[in-house]
Amino acid sequence: MTPRAKKIFSIILLTAAVITFLAIKSEHYLSRNLTVYEKIEAGSKFNYLIIGDSIGRGAGAENKDLRWYNQLEVLIKDFSGSRARRNMVVQSGATTFEGIYKLEKAPKFRDIDLIFIVFGENDRKYMDSEQFTFFYEKLIRNAKEHYPGAEIITIIESPLKQEKFADAINRVSVHYGAKPLDMRIPFKQSGMLTEQLTTDTVHPNGKGYQLYAASILELIQNNIKTDTEIASLPKPLTMNQSLTLYEIKNLSRSQGFVIENGINISKKPGDYLEYEFEGPILGVKAIRSQDGGMVRVLIDGEYVTTLSTWWPFTRERYLYIASGLEKGRHTVRFETIGTISTNNTSEKSNVQISSIIAAKDEQK
Repeated sequence: MTPRAKKIFSIILLTAAVITFLAIKSEHYLSRNLTVYEKIEAGSKFNYLIIGDSIGRGAGAENKDLRWYNQLEVLIKDFSGSRARRNMVVQSGATTFEGIYKLEKAPKFRDIDLIFIVFGENDRKYMDSEQFTFFYEKLIRNAKEHYPGAEIITIIESPLKQEKFADAINRVSVHYGAKPLDMRIPFKQSGMLTEQLTTDTVHPNGKGYQLYAASILELIQNNIKTDTEIASLPKPLTMNQSLTLYEIKNLSRSQGFVIENGINISKKPGDYLEYEFEGPILGVKAIRSQDGGMVRVLIDGEYVTTLSTWWPFTRERYLYIASGLEKGRHTVRFETIGTISTNNTSEKSNVQISSIIAAKDEQK
């Protein structure tokens, strides 16, 4: 090849590279203005976020490829060629309260186009439907404030039997233009027994998650056909949505607990911690583990609940305690007790508490 030919060839390669680069950049900036439905229909890449509990993270599937989101990604790719990038804020056993706090602490993900919210089955164990409605709305509002351009799909979990909780999900979703999907319906319509679709009558197995993935794809396809608008951020449905959760580490009183690496630890019954706080909401930041013990919780001297800090894996957790408390200052007391969870086979009873979680009005 002559020097002149080499020069021309180099110019052609450079020009092609510049054109390709500009095309990619143009597609990137253009795609930022498209909804998730437009991106999927066009076969473009999109980013999504799951905020949820054990079903949200796909627990129960025989292997990771059978989790609902893995199956969904395959279905969407087969449907339009669109590839999905997944982000997750999930925790087995979590409530919407924990979902709110974990979302606040999570890193800001890039260009989220779609958010799945998967809660309800755990919440009904710790709060009533009215309290759940408040926290569910708070989670949707926070998610939308974090990612204004994102669509929201809310999942009514297949094992949820409490109609008031399902109604709350529907009512809040409709208010925000989020798209509710009641997974109890496909499970019932499948004609299969619960034992055939789950690992433990609660968590779906691969077949159960196949129903999840297929139902979500059908919802997405229908929304593409109808050119539906994505979720918005209207005025709050319930009161006090300006409240924000924050952490209180300073103790007012303590007996028996030992501080290690900023964590208050007790290994025997009769120890206690006390914190003072203001506001209508209370949670606790604790370490749950295989040798986790039990702790009684009293607010202003009145018994509220008994919490278990047992969990099969060591995890930092944000546990809901109470809401709807009266205005003014309160005192919460955590007392260790001798009994342990039936799941605890370690013969140890360790209680580890880092701080409490309260709420303040961010408008003040």
